[in-house]
Amino acid sequence: MKSIFVSHVYEDQSYVSKMQKWEKKGLLEGYTFTFETEDKRHEGKQAIRNYLKKIIEGCAVIVVLIGNDTHNHDWIRAEVELANSFHKRILCMRIPETTGGKPVILKNYKEIIFHPNQIIKELST
Repeated sequence: MKSIFVSHVYEDQSYVSKMQKWEKKGLLEGYTFTFETEDKRHEGKQAIRNYLKKIIEGCAVIVVLIGNDTHNHDWIRAEVELANSFHKRILCMRIPETTGGKPVILKNYKEIIFHPNQIIKELST
């Protein structure tokens, strides 16, 4: 089973829950989602970066949820930079009914709609 790391801001947690339901229903055809599960903020930025590095290095692809405030978060940029350093495929997934911009680092990536079939379609190309 291949792993998809989901990069998101805390305010978009309800969409992460929806994605977890997709997985439980078996809608991802050979893929599983991976998320941050530990709060490393009290250990400092380098501890956070080391923690994310291990997760992202082991994933097949990164899905960045694009919502109203994604462009304002430095950790989204840091996660994308890590993904790029490992030459990971990156997908930008637009959260429904949001209009916020993508972080500058993702400006050349197309957006897909928030649906499990879109992930599967993109990963099959």
